[in-house]
Amino acid sequence: MSRPVSTVNGTSVKIVIPPGWTGIVTAVTRKTYNQLVTCDHDDGRNPQTSLFSNKWQTPNVAMLDTSNNAAQLGIVPQADPVNLILQFYYSQTQSVAGTSLRADQYKSSQVNVLTILVEDAPANQQVSGDPQFDDMVVTVHCMKNQKSTTAPPIPDYNLANIQGDILPALPKALEYFYYFRITDVERFRKTFGEFIVPKITTAQNLAGLGPIKPPPPAPNPSVQFLGVNVGFTHLALELFDLTGDLHDDSFVKGQQQDSKSLGDAGTQRGDFWTPNWDPEYKTDIHGIFLITAYNDGVASKFVADLEEAFRYTANRMSLKKVVLHKGAPRADPEGRNDHFGYRGGMSNPQVRHVSFETPAQPEIRYPGSPIIPLGIIVMGYDGDEDKDKRPAWSKDGTFMVTRKLNNLVPEFDQFLLENGPKLFPKLAPQAAADRLGARLFGRWKDGTPTELSPDGPDKSISGDDKKINNFKFDQTKGQTRCPFASHMRKSNPRNDVSPVESVFKHFIRRHNMPYGPEVTAEERDGNGTIEERGLHVVCYASSIVRGFKFYQQAWYNDPDFPPNKPQVPGLDPIFGQTGEEYRSVHRYMTGTNPEDELQLMLFHKKFIDPRGGEYFFAPSISTLRDLIAKK
Repeated sequence: MSRPVSTVNGTSVKIVIPPGWTGIVTAVTRKTYNQLVTCDHDDGRNPQTSLFSNKWQTPNVAMLDTSNNAAQLGIVPQADPVNLILQFYYSQTQSVAGTSLRADQYKSSQVNVLTILVEDAPANQQVSGDPQFDDMVVTVHCMKNQKSTTAPPIPDYNLANIQGDILPALPKALEYFYYFRITDVERFRKTFGEFIVPKITTAQNLAGLGPIKPPPPAPNPSVQFLGVNVGFTHLALELFDLTGDLHDDSFVKGQQQDSKSLGDAGTQRGDFWTPNWDPEYKTDIHGIFLITAYNDGVASKFVADLEEAFRYTANRMSLKKVVLHKGAPRADPEGRNDHFGYRGGMSNPQVRHVSFETPAQPEIRYPGSPIIPLGIIVMGYDGDEDKDKRPAWSKDGTFMVTRKLNNLVPEFDQFLLENGPKLFPKLAPQAAADRLGARLFGRWKDGTPTELSPDGPDKSISGDDKKINNFKFDQTKGQTRCPFASHMRKSNPRNDVSPVESVFKHFIRRHNMPYGPEVTAEERDGNGTIEERGLHVVCYASSIVRGFKFYQQAWYNDPDFPPNKPQVPGLDPIFGQTGEEYRSVHRYMTGTNPEDELQLMLFHKKFIDPRGGEYFFAPSISTLRDLIAKK
């Protein structure tokens, strides 16, 4: 194909943009009523949709993208042809606007290509003598770009130097979190170099680019896979004499002292803050080993071998185990769900040539996930705002945040059963509870977004990886479909912010793992939580302050986020914290009732109880080998 080709099917226009060509789409309304242009563009790997609309009673102006108010759509040169499909809609009813126009009854009647002239009214409504094809003008500019006729070069990422759980993530059917304290620095460093460093799993191998191929994606107990990664606290870096400022005050402070600013409950005594955590997390912690496997025998043997390797006399080791925390996915059919019963993990930010467009993962699994620069997650690359300030040994490393979050499932379920029927009296009690739960999370339990299906789960969405995460929030619908403060909307605001890219610097990669048994009959019989269960959070970003901490403070805990909404959204009902629950300052949100968006819901009980955690630095392989290990 040497030049763009267009075809018309009714009022749908398809333009095929050849490899190496740039495409620019602009639209101008000529009328005072509502109009909409949909632009579906697909390079065969990442289908996307852009919508351009106008304003009522505002003719002869550029139509704007509904997600970012841009006056044009730019399509950069690709290695493969790009299929661009445009469809046109209109309505002379003021209330039918924006995405509401996207229905067959509102389609325009005729088009004229290649500068696309649109006539809204059918022939039998035309006035004799009046001009036709004058209602909307859409222009598609296609420009040949000789320099981009081949695929852009793969970035120079040193994936062999990056620990694999950062990106793309350690495969796991179970995970051990081995928190430790160093008791003999020199002996620890020697054993660390001999026993641990050779076993570190790298991003290169997990992406399918290294000599060791990744295991099959479906966990299989017969597979003898072992994944090992490591992180160190600020206290440990001082023990290793690693000098240089990583430019993150929270990392230096440590999570225990930072937990008050996160909203964790605790006690202030003078200048010292003590959170209401499990005792082991309130001691000095120097590091953590992340250990993943497909069967418990492999992981257990590694832990035994590890402790034997660091033992230098019968009764002495160069490290002391602080706590060994074990996690595993729930049993099927709940295998993809947290203990509350909700599926998640579909909107993790992605990095080209690391988490997808690799031999191990050729395509992005869940279209709609934000595609971000590597430096937002890994230090030393574009996207890392501090890359020029940090020491050289920090490159290819990043911050790791862990949190032990107990899930108070019986209390959550009881809350839904008590309050769901009040909001939805026409539904059966359990159905009403399920609907309220979906509105708190922003998804039904099977993962169906309420934005796409507000009245119930939809298997055609939840069963299709291409649909389940590929959507934007309809800004004309308010909170009728998805409450502003729902957990999903707080965690990934999508087009609630403009431009969408403005929040990319805050994104984190989350590789969490459930722990604990299923809810017992005794707990369900009104006795509340007895057994510990919950989520062990592990997240990564090149900044704790801009990443994890920002999430908790400025998104989950901020009642005014997302911004510029007609009603105050409230706090995240699941992860939000006021820090003053002991003074009866409780979480709240609007939007739980789709028929009364201003109605306030108060949450007098927590559903998540933080019990510990820490801030770590996950160094590069070269830093582990050359600066931390003793030769």
